Amino acid sequence: MLGPLRVHWQGREIAAGAQRLQTLLAVLALRANQVCTPEELLDLVWHDNPPGTGLKVLPPYIYRLRRMLPLDLLDRTTDGYVLRLPDDALDLATFENSVRAATLHRERGDLDAAAAEYQRALDLYRGEPLAGLPGQYLAAQRLRLTERRDKIFSDRVDLDLDRGHHADLIAELVPAVAAKPFDERLASQLMRALSADGRQADALEVYTRTRDTLIDQLGVEPGPALRKIHQTILRNEAAPTTRDELPYAGATFVGRTSELTHLAAALGNANASAPPIVAIDGMAGVGKTALAVNTARHVGARYPDGLLFVDLQGHTPGRAPLDIKAALDHLLTGVGVPGPAIPHSFEEAQALWRTTVAGRRLLVVLDNAPDSTTVEPLLPGSPTCGVLITSRNQLTGLDVRERLHLDLLAADDAGALLAQLVGEHRIAADVAASNGLIARCGNLPLALRIAGARLRHRPAWTVAHINHRLDRLGRRLTELTSDGLGIATAFQLSYDQLAPEQQRMFRLLSLLPGRDIDQYGAAALADRTPEDAADLAESLVDANLLLQPVPDRYQFHDLIHDYAADLARTVETPDALDAARDRLLEYYLQACFHPLGQRAGINFVEIGRRPVVQLPDLDTIDKSLTWAEAEVTNLAAAVERAAAEGCHTYTWMLALGAGRFLREGGHVQQHRLVLDLALAATRQLQDREAEARVLRAIGRLVRGKQGVRPSIELYRLGLDVLPADGDPLVRAHLLSCLGQSLRALDPSQALPALEEASRIARELGDDRLLAQTLGYTGILHNNQLDFATALVAYEESLAIFRRVEPSGLMAQVLSGLAGCYVGLGRADDAIEAATMAYQLATQLRSAISLPYALGQLGRAHRLRGELAQAVDIHRRAVDAAAEGGMLPGQMLARLNLGESLVAIGDPGTARGHFEDVLQLAMADKNHQYMLEAWNGLADCAVAGGDVQKAADYLQQALAIAEEFLPPHSARLREKLAELAAAAPE
Repeated sequence: MLGPLRVHWQGREIAAGAQRLQTLLAVLALRANQVCTPEELLDLVWHDNPPGTGLKVLPPYIYRLRRMLPLDLLDRTTDGYVLRLPDDALDLATFENSVRAATLHRERGDLDAAAAEYQRALDLYRGEPLAGLPGQYLAAQRLRLTERRDKIFSDRVDLDLDRGHHADLIAELVPAVAAKPFDERLASQLMRALSADGRQADALEVYTRTRDTLIDQLGVEPGPALRKIHQTILRNEAAPTTRDELPYAGATFVGRTSELTHLAAALGNANASAPPIVAIDGMAGVGKTALAVNTARHVGARYPDGLLFVDLQGHTPGRAPLDIKAALDHLLTGVGVPGPAIPHSFEEAQALWRTTVAGRRLLVVLDNAPDSTTVEPLLPGSPTCGVLITSRNQLTGLDVRERLHLDLLAADDAGALLAQLVGEHRIAADVAASNGLIARCGNLPLALRIAGARLRHRPAWTVAHINHRLDRLGRRLTELTSDGLGIATAFQLSYDQLAPEQQRMFRLLSLLPGRDIDQYGAAALADRTPEDAADLAESLVDANLLLQPVPDRYQFHDLIHDYAADLARTVETPDALDAARDRLLEYYLQACFHPLGQRAGINFVEIGRRPVVQLPDLDTIDKSLTWAEAEVTNLAAAVERAAAEGCHTYTWMLALGAGRFLREGGHVQQHRLVLDLALAATRQLQDREAEARVLRAIGRLVRGKQGVRPSIELYRLGLDVLPADGDPLVRAHLLSCLGQSLRALDPSQALPALEEASRIARELGDDRLLAQTLGYTGILHNNQLDFATALVAYEESLAIFRRVEPSGLMAQVLSGLAGCYVGLGRADDAIEAATMAYQLATQLRSAISLPYALGQLGRAHRLRGELAQAVDIHRRAVDAAAEGGMLPGQMLARLNLGESLVAIGDPGTARGHFEDVLQLAMADKNHQYMLEAWNGLADCAVAGGDVQKAADYLQQALAIAEEFLPPHSARLREKLAELAAAAPE
């Protein structure tokens, strides 16, 4: 409509037909979604030349219009015709939507967005609206739309004048004024643009020409608005210099797009009662000032009365914070108050500042603020002003509209910054080294700029070379120094402003061995109460010297950690550092050996009476395990720290305490590392009993990851190492684990080991060990198909567990009991036992016990004929076993899933699971799982109709059974006989 009439449909133009048909369509479109009576249409379309046939002329045109339109948009109602169009079908509607959006942006002070919307609306015009179409109605509409365009054009010009785009506007306004010589608003706009561009003579010439035209053609003088602009230019007041104090924003500002957008929106969010005040905080070197200055530049057009900048010197090397009165004087000078007119009284100067800026559109940047009390007196009260504040501290005492904590650069942005600093070619030459440099700089912009500057001025250096220099012990902060300014200097300014107790906490926290720490660990390090430690840590978070990734947990940025560690070595005595380290290790040790935290396993290490340290509330299983999950990697790091510093007793004891959490969390490599460190520590101490304990722990880990055979060697080595007069409880634990591993290879050797372990447990009165060993015995008999004997062992084990406390081993015993019930054909009992096992494993978050419980639950449902449910449960068991990472659990889960898939009629998928288990079991020489895998493959072959292959598989299984697992032989011979009977002659 905003030009010659055009109809578009799905990217192509549709011929609109003859002129009168176009006129009809235009009238209906202008009244879209409104009913037009036939009489109205006849008058509006044919007013200039009404047909002699009257209303009879209308139906043929309506018919032709319907044929032309691609959709059934034209309806006939009882009253007339209506063209039904969606809201976005007309460029008229799009035009008005953009105008409304521009108005909204303008009200909020976002002049850039408003100008863009106005231009978007104006770009919709393609010439004279509805050009060439006849009739008085359309002529009136054409005039209305043209005037609407001219109005919006002038509104956009006013915005551009406010935004300072004077030179660009002159080229637009000269032809516009020539085309409309009577338009005083256009003339005034051109005069303003020329004057602001320093062309006062040209501006006065526009006034003279416009005045002459008005007098000659209309006999009137210019209006008051145009005369006022003329007088202003004559007095040389038209182009006052807007004060812009923003500093250089830097040539390599990258990223921060979302932050800049967020700040710009906050500054443009109009509020009738208060100015938009935005505070940016962040650690030293993170780029707060650069972001503030770039944001101020971005929104500067909204504040045509000035951009003021004050460095409050809160963290400036070698300078004290700027006096508040001095800052206030600077601001008053910035808004044009002459020096002699600035009051000496602070209160009067503050009142003058707020009075002077009232109603002005002014942006104030208060950089490097030390605290809230410095900033508050400098804030304008007028809602037309805006304020950006930067500080290393979280200015919690200020009531601001928006707070932005500026985080480290994202990886991509850090890479882009480094590329700008040193050149794309050097980054591309070694991408891995470049990523390593970004990591060594901790994604901190200041560190990246210093490293980039060193590389740029040393063309012979590679990125790998500077990485090598940064990796030298204690040299990272020294290397990140350039032109007298470095990372350490930036951090020192923040440190120096701390109170002595904050400084001490800052130094001692550098001793944390892992990634983060809670208030109890901090309390142990600093020898304070947890409440005091939390308060001090939170104050360091407020100062942006400490990070808080989640509530109540604290960590350092890597570079700040280096700085704190340097301070600790310089300020603290070696004895004080050793004492703090030991307190932290003691905290970890006592928390690890909290009874509920160890409930999923059998704890046979007595830590005895220990120094008093305060522990968090670990008095429920859930709380204990939640603590362990948060600390698990820190525990491994603590073991490494203890080993590195020769704390051998802490090393092996803490390794055993943390082992359960590392194993359940799937941290296999860390688990093996800490156990190897523990083994070396026991040998340094020449503590053979402790060595046996560690060998037992390594055997349990090895059994889950490498199989039963290497674990047997470790258990036997532990029994050999244990002194003859050593703790019989340690011997019993080793025997119990040995029997558990032997059952898969040689049940005849497994049973004596388990019986001896049970005897010792009964003799010592250790119920938990006895329950464990009886559980293992039940599994042994279950695998031997002696379900009655297995049932007795399981039930006695469970009775003991119920007397003491539930554990992960209890969950495994319940799973074994469920398997026994499956073997006896008692499906309902099996489901009950397996459900209990599943619930207990879930409660204890035992990734090892969970797949066994799900496996037996699936078998029980399969026994009941609920095959689809069985397959679903066994798939969950496979996933759980993979997450737990233990090899036996993974093999058993795949065996169970394969059996259920065969039962449901999917032998093809089942075969893959059996083949995987067979490969793993053969590598481990695990006879039990080898037998079951061959048996499963035979079932797949039978389902596929290959009887001969099934027989071959069963013969393989039978050979294993006859040599190692005789009770299974009869079952396999029966299956072979059934195959032979079913085979064709």
